[in-house]
Amino acid sequence: MSYQELLDMLAAYDKIGEGSSDLIEIIMTKKEREILEYIKTFHTLAVSCCGGSGRYAGYWQTRVGTGRAGRVVKRAVTLEGLLEILVAYYGLKKPEPPKKRKPTLVEYFPHWLEWKGERNGNKAGTLYHNRVDFEALVTGAPLSKIPLDKITTADLEEWARGIIIGRKLSSKRWNTYKIIVTGPLDLAVREKLISDNPWKPELLDFKRLFKSERRAPSKDKIFYPDEIERIARKCLDDYEQYGNSADLAILMNFDLGLRVGELSALKWEDVDWKGGRLCIRRQESGGSIEEYVKADSVAGYRELPLSDHLLDLLRRIRRDFGFLSGFIFVDRSGKRKTANAIKHRFIYLQVGKGGDTAGCGVKRIHCQRRTVATRIARDLGLEAARQWLGHTDIKTTLRYIYTMETMDTMREYSQTASVLASLPSHKMPEIKKATSVAK
Repeated sequence: MSYQELLDMLAAYDKIGEGSSDLIEIIMTKKEREILEYIKTFHTLAVSCCGGSGRYAGYWQTRVGTGRAGRVVKRAVTLEGLLEILVAYYGLKKPEPPKKRKPTLVEYFPHWLEWKGERNGNKAGTLYHNRVDFEALVTGAPLSKIPLDKITTADLEEWARGIIIGRKLSSKRWNTYKIIVTGPLDLAVREKLISDNPWKPELLDFKRLFKSERRAPSKDKIFYPDEIERIARKCLDDYEQYGNSADLAILMNFDLGLRVGELSALKWEDVDWKGGRLCIRRQESGGSIEEYVKADSVAGYRELPLSDHLLDLLRRIRRDFGFLSGFIFVDRSGKRKTANAIKHRFIYLQVGKGGDTAGCGVKRIHCQRRTVATRIARDLGLEAARQWLGHTDIKTTLRYIYTMETMDTMREYSQTASVLASLPSHKMPEIKKATSVAK
């Protein structure tokens, strides 16, 4: 038994005897027995408790030194005190308590995520995405196994380069991802677990590695009138045949431009029938419903006008499903249509059952939102589009705006708007057809 193991045992005896007067005498006897057994391992002379009524009555004592002349008496009020004297005399150093290892990123991340959620008022969906990103990008990587106080800037650079290059990230996407590492490190400094944050922005510059953020062609991101008409007819035909409320949700969203999570979370209480308005106050995120905060919410608490056409569709849904649930879009049992159910229905309307979703021309439901944004920006201006979509930053809205013109209409425009058309024909260079010369 080592000295530290003995101390641990004595501490355990003390804990057992706390608040139990019946056990105190038994515990004291066991402690003395353990101490005496331990002293015998390095001290050969007898240890005894002084009796009688003299000056040292009740003291524990023993002798140290060699030879009769060289021996001296060592005494202490308690046996534990005598043990400490003997340990010091023989140079038995009391072992240093093991230094507590700093947590790794994997161990510290849950604490940071909880702190972040409470401090910033993050909704469950935001925290869910942070957790998913961390598990995908950090858990299992070499960086995840290093204690916080041992992480270097070089470690962070190696991790970041691997993520950016391996996933071909844009700078926008990278800024979303990096918080799962920079956030915990910032908190670790704040809680004095580490003295300095190894994430040094001036040394971790990855501009040359980012994928170019080129805008996709309009035809891939928005719906054109002929596409909208085709899907709208399909929605109405399918609703007549199957009575799937998701068909009408999709149809309405060509006017509303909601996030699919907002669409699936709409309730009848959100409809102002007299005022012709729809209040957007919640969304589905991570499978659960979250309420928006009314004051300047990034999520987009807002009211949208309802046209007569939309009101007619809502009346039809209320007639068919209105008494089954508080939610607008439900199935025949009253169960709410989830965001995933609406997204899958949207793909089905384009490709049919078992169709190739990777095929050319298939668009996701978020393209409805871009289509509405583009139409409003064209007709009412960019600020109106920002308010309609519920964006806090107008820069976000700018990424939703595309041209609704096709190549044919732009070719026709270039023909009629050409400044060259007004020039005198005799001033224009003659265009000669190329001829091939046989040799």
